[in-house]
Amino acid sequence: MHTRRIPALLSGLLLAGLAGTPATEAAPVPDLVTNGSLDVVAGRPAGWDLIDPTGEFFITFNPANPSSDGGAHFGIQDLDAFAPRHNAVGLRQVIDGLSVGARYTLSFESNEEHTNPNFLARWRVNFGDDEVFSTLTDTAWIQDSFDFTASASSQTLSFVATYLPGALPQILNIDGIHLTPTAVPLPGAAWLLLPALGGLLALGRRQAF
Repeated sequence: MHTRRIPALLSGLLLAGLAGTPATEAAPVPDLVTNGSLDVVAGRPAGWDLIDPTGEFFITFNPANPSSDGGAHFGIQDLDAFAPRHNAVGLRQVIDGLSVGARYTLSFESNEEHTNPNFLARWRVNFGDDEVFSTLTDTAWIQDSFDFTASASSQTLSFVATYLPGALPQILNIDGIHLTPTAVPLPGAAWLLLPALGGLLALGRRQAF
């Protein structure tokens, strides 16, 4: 009697697990950044604010060396020794629609150009109260990826160009900025049931004998 009920129970559990497993591919992950490709409107990257609107900046300093994102890219030059010239410091954008406590993945590409591109420049990245630094760069584009936890439904994402001694007058570029909900690798519900199903199956075999 019990040996007949156990296979039926196994089938019910398996079907319940499969019911929670998506039958089709997940919907595309939304990108919360506006104009992450840094396309230009009226001479400036649309959707972004310059941290110092009066400062200098570059749009696609070297078109012969594009990022994998292609198109325009944005750059800031180290002008510390060229007063009264000064740079725009960096870019920022307010990101809305965040879920407090949720994780988000930020990715972008950066490189440096001009007279001495030798791992002397990087971006200081702030998202809400969190701060990280990108990889030190040379002329090859490098992609960075960071995970953040949202502490508010609206947070400012900013990129500030920073330079090590000797970088003058390097140009630090950025392109291909994306901010998406962090993917959590959750196995299908049926996989979570496998240990329990194995135990029930073993029990059924013992009772059969």
